[in-house]
Amino acid sequence: MQDGTFELMEMIKQATGISLTEEKVYLLESRLSDILSDYNLSDFGELSKKFKESLDLEFREKVIDRVTTHETRFFRDESIFGAILERIIPEILERKQQRDPKIRIWSAACSTGQEPYSVAISIHERYPQLFNNVSIIATDIAKDTIEKAKSGIYSAFEIGRGLSDAHLAKYFDPFSKGLYRVNDEIRSIIEFKQHNLIYDPYPSDCDLILCRNVSYYFDHLERKNLFNKMEKTLNQDSFLILGSAESISEYSRNFIIREFGLCRFYELNPSNFTLFIKGA
Repeated sequence: MQDGTFELMEMIKQATGISLTEEKVYLLESRLSDILSDYNLSDFGELSKKFKESLDLEFREKVIDRVTTHETRFFRDESIFGAILERIIPEILERKQQRDPKIRIWSAACSTGQEPYSVAISIHERYPQLFNNVSIIATDIAKDTIEKAKSGIYSAFEIGRGLSDAHLAKYFDPFSKGLYRVNDEIRSIIEFKQHNLIYDPYPSDCDLILCRNVSYYFDHLERKNLFNKMEKTLNQDSFLILGSAESISEYSRNFIIREFGLCRFYELNPSNFTLFIKGA
């Protein structure tokens, strides 16, 4: 592997936490070739130097946007939404009782927004009386990606990935030919922000965090830091949902492992007692 490529991988890791291996060099080649051409850069060494030294924020944002993964769709992994509606929200409400009716949810690394919109739609469908007491903060590291999420505008292709005709009719408005926009009511409870999981301050007092398919791009140390900060972000007895291939168990003993259907999730547990509750 050339020195310039190694330097670029180190720059990306420092900026985003994403740890790339030699086997993933092809991702850099496929995702950054247009930037090399657009900026008349001869190789990854020059790109790395510009990324490190340049004051051109637009350039840095473009590189970060290209190297981060934005794969998402509406209602991705349906079992997760069943767990949220049938287990997590009822238990949050039971814990809160009358003290604090507000439910605070963080969709971390939300990409182009399909996840937080899906959560909001699900809650509106199942708990319409609760809807206005829910706030969702949705964040992503890439500026262009979070701006698209904030707009709530999606193509027919994006709509067709996971969204039912009934949800389209009820919660989306035609925007222009072939485009649809999430309606104002659903958008009203979601706040979109650009956020770097490595460097930026985390939200506080969260009852539920969704951080799916993120941690496995980090190395062991950054993963540990990520989970430590998320633990501090959660209220006691609150919940964390990771991707199906991810686990917090190696990094913290303060979570109870829970299951609902095919969904595995985690409850922050004050007793340091790790318990696997199947089907609960």
